[in-house]
This record gives sequence, C-alpha cells and structure tokens, in this order.
Amino acid sequence: MCAHYRLTNSPSQIAVHLGITLDPDTMSQLSPRLNISVSQRVPIVRSDGGGRRLQMAEWGFRATWDSGKRIFNAMAETADQKPTFRDAFTAGRCLLPADGFYEWPQKQMTLIHYQDDRVFCFGGLWQGDEVTMLTCAPNEFMQPIHRRMPVILSPDHYEQWLDINTPAAELKAMIGSRPWHMMKASPSAIA
Repeated sequence: MCAHYRLTNSPSQIAVHLGITLDPDTMSQLSPRLNISVSQRVPIVRSDGGGRRLQMAEWGFRATWDSGKRIFNAMAETADQKPTFRDAFTAGRCLLPADGFYEWPQKQMTLIHYQDDRVFCFGGLWQGDEVTMLTCAPNEFMQPIHRRMPVILSPDHYEQWLDINTPAAELKAMIGSRPWHMMKASPSAIA
C-alpha cells in the first residue's frame, strides 16, 4: 500500500495544476518534500463553496479502536460502504497533490512518477483534520510492482470528484484501474 510519496514541484506549479490561488501562508507550507509519510501534515484540496481550497491535514484517519493506529489507505471499491469511510466518501472527497510515490518491489525502493515529474492528484477522503488515500486494483503498469495502487485521478475529473452531488456510479468509474501514460518506475535511494 502507498505509505510514502513526494511533492517537489513549486507552489506556483501546484497552484496552476489545481486551478487555485495560494495565499502567502499556504505557500509557505508547500516546501518541496521528498518523503511524505503517514501522520505528517499534507496538502489537500477540497471543494469550498463552488471553488477549490488548499489546506493541510494529517495523513491517516485515527482508528476508533486504537488512537495510535493510522488508516492511511482505503480500498476505493468498498470505501462508500465501510463505516470508517462512508461519510467521507459521500461528503469529504479531496485531492492529494503529488509528483511521485514509492513502492518496494523485490525490496528495491522504487519511485513511480511521470517522466516529466508533473503534478498529479491522488483521490482522497478527509474528515475533520485527517485524510486517507484511496487505492484500487493495479493497472498493467503497476501489476509487477504491487498488488494495489493509489487512485490517480485525471485532471478532467477533479471537479466531479470534489462535487458532493456526483453520483456514486460516476465516482466508481473515475477510480477504476486505468492505464497510466508516460509513467515510469525509477530505482531510488531517497525515502
């Protein structure tokens, strides 16, 4: 499961990709990060009165049965049905901007990213001050690397993903395994 990712693009590149304006306080929180891990504060984008708003949240829902445990991934196929994620799936969908994530096939740290290192967004769920990342079955690219992969949304779907009125069937179609064009897996020593 995805437990480490990176966001090294500049705040202005992130803002352009997401179609948002960043205030100086928010910009100061977006320094380049090579290893974002569970329980750290991460930038998320959510709907805000018809627009988009970037805010910080802690990565991982605190488990109700053990406050020291973090639920940092949720299975996209069942998130709308599970009590832990159901409300967030209905009214708390968000985007997690990134430009790469790490997996360890054959115990070799590997960075998965676009060849041009562009910004992309994971599909996420937020509630209160916490966020979790959705995962789905692997596409052809990811099958040799891991049995699951993070949901990476197409920029064409950002608006629908954030809209609380989008029907569940449309949401499920957005999160299914789809081909990733121009992605590559690079052996890495940073994480």
